[in-house]
Amino acid sequence: MKQTEDIDRDESVLASTARNPGALYPREQPLASSEFAGALDASVMRGDMDAGLALQVYLPFCTSRCVSCDRVAEVASDLAVIDHYLDALSMEMDLLGARIGRGRTLSQLHIGGGTPSLLSGTQLARLTQMLDRNFSVDASTETVFEINPDRTSLTQMELIRGLGYKNIRIELREMDPQSQQGLGRSYSPELIADVMSNARNIGFDAVTLDLLYGLPGQSVATLRDSLRLITELSPSRIFLRWFTRNEQRHEHQRVIDPDSLPTVAEKMAMFVAATDQMEASGYEWVGINGFVKPGDPLAVAQSEGRLLRNRLGYTDRAASTLLGVGLGAFSELTNLQSRNHQQLDQWHESLQDGRHPVMAGVALTQREVSQQRLLHKLSQCLEVAPEEFQDEQHQEMLERLVKDGLVTAGSTSVTLTPAGRVKFMKLLDPASGDFKVANQA
Repeated sequence: MKQTEDIDRDESVLASTARNPGALYPREQPLASSEFAGALDASVMRGDMDAGLALQVYLPFCTSRCVSCDRVAEVASDLAVIDHYLDALSMEMDLLGARIGRGRTLSQLHIGGGTPSLLSGTQLARLTQMLDRNFSVDASTETVFEINPDRTSLTQMELIRGLGYKNIRIELREMDPQSQQGLGRSYSPELIADVMSNARNIGFDAVTLDLLYGLPGQSVATLRDSLRLITELSPSRIFLRWFTRNEQRHEHQRVIDPDSLPTVAEKMAMFVAATDQMEASGYEWVGINGFVKPGDPLAVAQSEGRLLRNRLGYTDRAASTLLGVGLGAFSELTNLQSRNHQQLDQWHESLQDGRHPVMAGVALTQREVSQQRLLHKLSQCLEVAPEEFQDEQHQEMLERLVKDGLVTAGSTSVTLTPAGRVKFMKLLDPASGDFKVANQA
């Protein structure tokens, strides 16, 4: 019961703070371009980016707005509008390259959205040229490209692979037709099977599916049916994320009837059922919400204590700094989490003026940075040595985690509990709370 109350409290915090249009959370403050530039300079001087640099490129355009969408999105399919966006995106990359030094090797490159596969072949090639002008992508770089199954042809997938992207990611959300009907989107098992077959034949290293649960009209039984269909398709990786209706932040979600949503207890039951079914299907549990095939690099990294996590998800590549470019993109520096403008005209205006298009941020104290690292390490390795909590501040955090049933503390390890995995998923998932770790640490 305590865990359910905690989760309810988290969702009420999200709702109440979102009513303030100037900030997502009390700690978030307006951030000037000069302040962001100063943070970048400090990061370069400390050598933070030498320990691994990740880049997310955000392409917000979609042909329609899905009811369940919890991302920054713009409805547009006009290639001229996308070209104009790429003009500004090129400016943003040039600003970053000039400040941090061009040619830095990326450990991670993630192209997300929105629907990145809306771009034409010419635009995709142009995007890659923009990246090559400011960054270095080599054989060691983990490259991921998000696709929309009904907007990605075989020819386009071949181009994406030819441009150097080795992994594709599909935000499937759901395969149950009844649930999908309420979301405004529908992917048949046959369509997903065709896309995955094409991906394998083309030679992508991995196909990742993101699956939402807790959707309107969904139940444990329908989720199990969806997972049965999904596991039969045998994707490389599956990540689970629970759906939260938040009409204050996403006005289009107001059309979702709150009474059609599963309760918190039902969501928790879905998570347990999903994990049982995934493990029974031969997948290994990675981190707090990931499932991969045996021998997957993420599973190997977890067993060797090398698994890492940032806003892009789990990785086996060192990436201590994350830079985001594009509308609403997020950046994670050592002492600062920031986000770009979410209004297209404001984002364009900043870049036309030669300014980094940042809107707001959360500055982290050294204490918070240290505590955040511990939280991430727990989500990555599921256990840490008790010595990690030796100082007084960390001891206080450990006592809270134990009291809330999120970890067990023994003489040899501090271990994340099953309930802790659910709670940590809420804390660390960027879609459920952009700066939540900063506020909870």
